[in-house]
Amino acid sequence: MKGMIPELLLRPDVFFGNRMKEPENLKFPGIIVVMGAIIAAAGAYIISGIYADMFAQVPEMGTMTAFMGIFGAVSAFFMFIIVWWLLFSGGFFLISMAFSGSGTFRRTLEFTGYGLLPVIIGSVISALISLYYIPMIEVPVLAGISDPAALQEVMGQVLSDPAFREFTQISSIISVIFLIWSANLWIFGMKHARSVTLKHAAITVLVPVVIYITYVLYMAFAGIAALGGL
Repeated sequence: MKGMIPELLLRPDVFFGNRMKEPENLKFPGIIVVMGAIIAAAGAYIISGIYADMFAQVPEMGTMTAFMGIFGAVSAFFMFIIVWWLLFSGGFFLISMAFSGSGTFRRTLEFTGYGLLPVIIGSVISALISLYYIPMIEVPVLAGISDPAALQEVMGQVLSDPAFREFTQISSIISVIFLIWSANLWIFGMKHARSVTLKHAAITVLVPVVIYITYVLYMAFAGIAALGGL
């Protein structure tokens, strides 16, 4: 696998062309996806500490705060697999059908998994950055959860915290940069996996990717304000 990584990242057309000569195999893509899910879980666990501190003094929460990190990590683990692997693969497969794409969904899964490697690199960088920013965030303590207005106010304080906003924006930009790199790999992957032209492969990949990037940037730079983070 080690010798395959430089070819995948730097010569994706050659890489996926060579993979087409071999039987479909989800082993290595599966390893990549699981690695990404673990990193996503670690990042979620770190960030969940903010909310655990927020609810630490709430009597109604009891020992629930101790499990926030675990719940966040487990949720992030499975969400990574579902969103980044299954949903993106499904989107590529369905869109490429408009261009008379052929090839199995299993092959699409395989090549989508390979193409996630840059996204995972970006996730590692974001997780490391979070270790710098999270301790800087001033987390207000909530006395109870019976007052919705008080809960909204406290959440707004967290969202408007300068360190939290800066971390969110920086991590979102990093995510977009590495997603664009993954999109480049996916274009060549779908070209081979679905037997479509490079132009049609680009459309297949860029439609869901652009939608996702738009959502991420909106939430990072405008969505926080819309949620009360001003």
